[in-house]
Amino acid sequence: MSFLDLFCASYEAKDPDDGVSIESEEEGRNPMDRLDFHRDGSVLSFTVLLSPPEEFEGGGTAFDALEDVAIDDVDNSILQPSGVIQPPDAGYATLHSGKLLHGGHVVTKGQRIVLVGFVDVHERNFKPGALGRAAKEWGRNDVRSFWNQRRLSMTKQHGNTEGKSINDNPSWNLKSWRYLPKDTPERRLITGEGRSYFGQNSTVPKSMLEKMEKRASLEKIRKRRLITEDKLLREVLLPREERGEKIEDEEEGEWMEVDIGSLDGLTLGWDGDVNVESDE
Repeated sequence: MSFLDLFCASYEAKDPDDGVSIESEEEGRNPMDRLDFHRDGSVLSFTVLLSPPEEFEGGGTAFDALEDVAIDDVDNSILQPSGVIQPPDAGYATLHSGKLLHGGHVVTKGQRIVLVGFVDVHERNFKPGALGRAAKEWGRNDVRSFWNQRRLSMTKQHGNTEGKSINDNPSWNLKSWRYLPKDTPERRLITGEGRSYFGQNSTVPKSMLEKMEKRASLEKIRKRRLITEDKLLREVLLPREERGEKIEDEEEGEWMEVDIGSLDGLTLGWDGDVNVESDE
């Protein structure tokens, strides 16, 4: 294994009135206070907390898959509501698959600094096709989510509200009509069967629209996403005895010393040693 990337990230609370902290406004910076849900390019990722917990409030790594997990003792648990993992002290790390949908929980006070690492796992360790199949399913879910958002937007534009029947919703025209087979006398003679003609003003049939709406419900989209994530984690890595031969002659990266003052962006100051421990 090797690092794909290793960097520091800063999350800083913003003023609720204007969305910008006083310090950052004076320094001409535009810090982030959270990070939206996403997937990393790496199969393994980790986050090491560098800031002492007393210097900030909120923060942590939020996982969509943990959102519904019941917590018995919130005060003494690293798992907090909304599926957020919050390390108890500086130096603790959260190690997880980068392919799980996750994000940075909002920092409501102070500044939270973390060390983020993306770990490269050699392809000899992967089950062939596992990652590709998962990506395909996520892509289908993204299309369903987009269609759902588009449908709700169109419904809102037409002045409809929840509770109205599907007949009250805007119609959906088939833009692909020109690519579909046309119903012609010649075709009927050859095939012996007819076909409904799709033209420029053809709309999606009601029965098909109802099925599309069921598949695009947010609850079902999330359920399919979690099933795909669970399946990927179970099968993406091959058992040790089935992995290919280790390649020893691969190129390795180099460590370079840098002047902390020359870094563009974040300057870190640390007074003590950090003992890196894992939450998981």
